[in-house]
Amino acid sequence: MRLWILLSLLTLGASPSATAQETATLSERTMDALVHVVAHEIGHAVLREFDLPILGPEEAIADDFATIYVHMTFPERAMAIVAARADQGLADGAETGAFSEYVDDEHRAGRMICVLYGLYPDRYGDLQNRYGMDEDAAASCRDIGPEVLRSWRRVIDNYRMPDGARVTEVRLTGDDIPLTRFIAGSQLGEDAGVMLRAIDWHSQITLSIEACEGSAGWSRNGRIITICDAYIARFEAQLRP
Repeated sequence: MRLWILLSLLTLGASPSATAQETATLSERTMDALVHVVAHEIGHAVLREFDLPILGPEEAIADDFATIYVHMTFPERAMAIVAARADQGLADGAETGAFSEYVDDEHRAGRMICVLYGLYPDRYGDLQNRYGMDEDAAASCRDIGPEVLRSWRRVIDNYRMPDGARVTEVRLTGDDIPLTRFIAGSQLGEDAGVMLRAIDWHSQITLSIEACEGSAGWSRNGRIITICDAYIARFEAQLRP
């Protein structure tokens, strides 16, 4: 059974009816980390839906997009969001092979922190001490961050939804499980809606929460961002205080 919720309703505070006993819960840090995950998959969607050139490893490009998009969309919360995602990656500690499309989790986490810190060292300066960034690394990040921001800002500005335009092309769906209902009515659901609605998609984009053993991914065929409940459970085990 599928559960369908229009993401446009989330800005009005609407949520599907469910008793407390039927509703799952997630910690704030897990929801923060998942905001970055959704932004990462939106990055894949932007690259593919608008036929942008893939001038490098796509996973790394999507990671940079996610960090920049979170900063642009939620500047006051960006440090908490990126730090939660980096901490989850460090907790995972996955190492990759020579020919993998991914880099090691430690490197991915470091890149997120580097780019965000480098954007505004005064605003995000706590990241330097928190992650043991020496001054040489910090100076490099202060060069890298603004360059990544300028590059992505110029791209994103071409595909932003015009102010006041009616949004009809995004929705949240998923298996009819407590986690889907919880996310639909949570800050995470609202944040996902804000990020998805900000792009002027030319066809419907769906965020789907599913009972599955995988992780998260973008499918161009169905124009669906899927996040598996097992993946979310792993985040919760790693990040819950």
